[in-house]
Amino acid sequence: MERQYDEKNELIPDICNCGRGRLHRGKTEYLTRVDDGVLVIKNVPALICDICDEAYLTPEASREIDKIVKDFREGRLLAKPIAAGEVELKMKEVA
Repeated sequence: MERQYDEKNELIPDICNCGRGRLHRGKTEYLTRVDDGVLVIKNVPALICDICDEAYLTPEASREIDKIVKDFREGRLLAKPIAAGEVELKMKEVA
């Protein structure tokens, strides 16, 4: 497998933390709560595990997400509304 490097020529890990999968470049969605709302950012570049589908963001993608969240929070970003639901997981405690 060819080793992957980022734009700063730093080695990108090729094995997932799950210990079984290999990481490949792909796209994911990033979902976060912002104040009383939810923001979904689509088409985020990431390294994705081929076994467990865990996505790892690059530092560059993370910085861009921070800018988008800031603009969203300050009302400078026009976002398409989406339906969302919120539920709480309630489980009995095990003795």
